[in-house]
Amino acid sequence: MLSFVDIYRTHHKTIYRYFLYVTANTSLAEELTQETFFQAFLSCGTFKEQSAPLTWLMAIARRVYLKHLRQDKKHLHLDTVQNPVCPSRENKPEHAWDNKELSREIIQVLQLMPEAYRTVIILREIEECSFEEIGAVLEKSPASVRVILSRAKKRFRELYCQKI
Repeated sequence: MLSFVDIYRTHHKTIYRYFLYVTANTSLAEELTQETFFQAFLSCGTFKEQSAPLTWLMAIARRVYLKHLRQDKKHLHLDTVQNPVCPSRENKPEHAWDNKELSREIIQVLQLMPEAYRTVIILREIEECSFEEIGAVLEKSPASVRVILSRAKKRFRELYCQKI
């Protein structure tokens, strides 16, 4: 079993990236990341290791985000985007987005999408999670996740084409 410190070190950047994509706000992403790990720490005794630690953390992160949305009805406006470029995976330059404007547009389009669509796109296309892992986070079957992803991609294309 990994210690909580090891879980944090391994996954805190992934959780932060998730929040950065769904909120487009660096300080809020940091705050929600801290809350996620606080909630995870409080419930680590109940983690039965039936899923991967990242799947467990992403489920907690999603609940933290949904709670934040319920509490803060003043939903984020696109003009409050502080940092349009999200950190790259593993902080490797070859994974960084070269085109900052494209990055900003992608984040803006993601903000226009329903939460479930955003989450599925981020987890599958950016974090490269399996359908089974995403299903565990969303409490849906892998087949349902495939359908949601297909619909999310279609909606993303529609919204992106409207922006151009």
